[in-house]
Amino acid sequence: MFIQKKRFLNGFIKFFLLEAFLLFICYVNAYAEEKGHRHCPFKSIDEYIQRLERPERAEWQKPEKVVDYLALKNGHTVADIGAGSGYFTVIFSKRVGEDGKVYAVDIEKGMIDYIEKRAKNEEIHNIKGIISEPNDPLLSKSSVDLIFICDTYHHIEKRDNYLKILKEVLKKDGRLTIIDFHAVKTPVGPPMEIRISREKALKEVLAAGFKLEAEYHFLPYQYFFIFERE
Repeated sequence: MFIQKKRFLNGFIKFFLLEAFLLFICYVNAYAEEKGHRHCPFKSIDEYIQRLERPERAEWQKPEKVVDYLALKNGHTVADIGAGSGYFTVIFSKRVGEDGKVYAVDIEKGMIDYIEKRAKNEEIHNIKGIISEPNDPLLSKSSVDLIFICDTYHHIEKRDNYLKILKEVLKKDGRLTIIDFHAVKTPVGPPMEIRISREKALKEVLAAGFKLEAEYHFLPYQYFFIFERE
């Protein structure tokens, strides 16, 4: 009888430990997926770049019209955070002129390498690539006229602290632009579970010490905010 009870107890302990281990693995995987937002379905940087640069993107992203509404001037400094393939970076470089500067900021070295190579090939001299950290764009204080974040805000983990850093990066009259996907189903865009709603994004940025300068509604799948420092 004692041996049978001991065997039962040992079996129960093993079963319990196995269940606990499996739950722990599931938790770790879920946390890692959320933490890193591993939703990119592409096998390589090159494949991702091709996706970002596909011609049909212009139909819903409307890049030239977006930049028109930013009212950039010759000599301005722009920080394109989450620059990716440089989709907007190159447009910014033309709008700010030779006296201006564009910081292409991205955590992926492959993206920055691609942008710098593209700038060299196209003889663009006012773009500087910055391989940033997930929670710090690595930009100098009071150095930027416009911070531009398109389809990247939902990737930032510690947004409250990140926004405080951005506020310090901006010049006195600097502005912050955020464009991201609405938290509803759309034909393109990131998975629903990691999207940040328009209302939540607005609340977070206002709480960080910015005030809303303008909001535009011509993008079919995204909200478009321009903020200024308080």
